[in-house]
Amino acid sequence: MYTLKEDDSQYIVNENYFYKTEPYYTIVKNENDGVKTTPSSSDVLDAYIVPICLEKAKLAGIPVCDWTISEQYVSLPAIVYGLNYFSTPSDYFVVRDTEGAKTAIKHITNHGRYPFCYQKISDTSQITKCISIFGKTINCCENVSSLAERVYEVFRVPLVELVLVRDEGHYRLSAIAPANYSQLSKDETEMLQDLLNKRVNRFE
Repeated sequence: MYTLKEDDSQYIVNENYFYKTEPYYTIVKNENDGVKTTPSSSDVLDAYIVPICLEKAKLAGIPVCDWTISEQYVSLPAIVYGLNYFSTPSDYFVVRDTEGAKTAIKHITNHGRYPFCYQKISDTSQITKCISIFGKTINCCENVSSLAERVYEVFRVPLVELVLVRDEGHYRLSAIAPANYSQLSKDETEMLQDLLNKRVNRFE
C-alpha cells in the first residue's frame, strides 16, 4: 500500500480497497481524523458494488450497461455478477445458454442464498478489460482512454480494472474491479511506478 501525502491530504494507492481491508481502514481512520483522503470510503464502496457503481457513473454521463437485480431469472446472453458479501466484480460470468447460466448463478449466489446482478448483452457484444492508473491507460483506444479518465474523475480510485462491453466500436462500463499488481503488464507497472514517483516528488 502506498500513502502519498500533500499537506493535509493523502492518496491511498493499492490493488484492493475492499471493505475491511487495510487500505479501507486506513481511509476510514484518515476521515475520522479529519484528513482529506483519496479515494474516500464512500467512493470505494460505490465503485465495487456493481449496481451502485453503474448508477453513479450514469448520473455523471458515463455510458453504462443496463442492469437488473434478480434471484433466479436471467435474460440471455448476459454478464452476471454476485452481490453477496464475498463477491468481487473481478469474478463475473458471461453466460450465453441456460446450462451455463444455471452453473454461474449457483456459484455466485451460494446456492440461491443471495441475489445477483445481470446485464443483458447482444450476441455480438465483446467483453474487454482495461487497467486504469490515476485515470490513465496504456495501449487502449481513444474511446477507452477517455472513458477511464471520466471514471477516475467520478470515483477517484487510483488503481482499478475497468470491465467494458464493446458493441460496434462503442464502449459501456460494466464494472469497476480491483487491479492485482501481479496482473499488470510491464508497461503498466512502469507507468504506475512513474506516476507514484512524480506524485511523491510533488507532494514532498
